[in-house]
Amino acid sequence: MAIRKSKTPQSPTQRADQKRVDILKSAGKCFRKTGFHQTSMQEICTEVGLGPGAVYRYFTSKDAIIAAMAEDERRQARTLLSEFHDTEDLPQALSAITRAFARRYAAISDAGLMTEIYAEGLRNKRVGAVIKTAETEWVDGLADMLRTAQERGQIDQALDAQAAALLLTAMWDGIVIRQAYTPELPEAMLALFDDMLKRWLASASVSAAPAGGKRTKPAPAPKAAAPVAEPQLDLSPAPVAEKPLTQAEIDLRQMSLI
Repeated sequence: MAIRKSKTPQSPTQRADQKRVDILKSAGKCFRKTGFHQTSMQEICTEVGLGPGAVYRYFTSKDAIIAAMAEDERRQARTLLSEFHDTEDLPQALSAITRAFARRYAAISDAGLMTEIYAEGLRNKRVGAVIKTAETEWVDGLADMLRTAQERGQIDQALDAQAAALLLTAMWDGIVIRQAYTPELPEAMLALFDDMLKRWLASASVSAAPAGGKRTKPAPAPKAAAPVAEPQLDLSPAPVAEKPLTQAEIDLRQMSLI
């Protein structure tokens, strides 16, 4: 006699979370096909197989769905960042993050959808507010990661960690947009990106921490020697020696005095 395996019953919270995930996946599928503004809530309901009342129980509007998608994207990114926060090799960690983003948005539809979400954030205040909050948390977390690496003497201590985090984020976002047009980024390009990051982060000499934990201070630069005054040149024309007057010239001068 065959024994049927019973599934572990889900709690109400687990069922609600699963419904939410299903709605977002179905909405994303519709958005990929026709875009945000061309997709209706009814189409989303049909795709997920739920009535309007069930969908509106989780999301009050299409804008709420878009905002939730933006937040979910950045939540996954923050999870990725937390995995590398205490890394001993920051350039290697940033390389891994770069490749994770490249894999995540390898499909044209995924890259295009994320690009469209950001574009919607510029037009829609609700979506924009969610993206701004998520972006602030992401950049601050990355900047904290860079500061930790600076304290350990792993990267250039002269870098502005906050500005560097913002620039890194812009570079990664650029990779996502590029993948909308170049579905598979060549490995050579990713390797070049890694090399650029390593050179940039270590652009200045970093004082390594000795065994005692204290970093050695760089030796003071030698004082520049006082500038030697250059001799002043007399550029005025030299006097021209007068030639002796002829008898004719003497006669003309005497005539002019009459």
